[in-house]
Amino acid sequence: MLFEELGKLKRSTIMTAIIAAAVAIVMIICPPQYVESLVCVLGYGMIILALVWILEFLSGKKSLMNYITLTGALVVALLGISLLINENKVLVIGIIFGLALVIAGGISLTNAWVYARRAQRRGWWVLVLLSLLLIAAGVIILINPWWNAPLSYKRDNILFDVIGYALLFASVVSIVRLFMVWPIRNE
Repeated sequence: MLFEELGKLKRSTIMTAIIAAAVAIVMIICPPQYVESLVCVLGYGMIILALVWILEFLSGKKSLMNYITLTGALVVALLGISLLINENKVLVIGIIFGLALVIAGGISLTNAWVYARRAQRRGWWVLVLLSLLLIAAGVIILINPWWNAPLSYKRDNILFDVIGYALLFASVVSIVRLFMVWPIRNE
């Protein structure tokens, strides 16, 4: 049973990294005239993801972790709705991805400090450094120094490129974290 859950966690981490890399590549290669459409797709995707999480909550056990997931689903739904109805979509995109990168960096930093360091893995400090860089990328996106770009399309495209590269970096950090904290080693 434990090994089945560890296998699910491993598959989930790998699939999340692959999806993040795919979204990052789409954001990087997206032409400026399609940024608005991509933002709408992201908003609808967030609402659908939140609905799936809410339905999983309704059909599952009602434990504390499920209520935390429900709260996260409601926050994702609100962010998706605000992304669709807000006039300044660039600000909402920056907030969404900036917070996501800061949270992912914090989780990676916690995993590096708690699991990899205590397990005396060689190179655990590399994961700490990568996690701190991921947090810094999220903070830079939250601060958003690209507001002074001359054209609206150019500003949106620059921000999309920066977010795309940060997501690619986040997927690499996720895979490194998986290898660093994975408890089972093949002998």
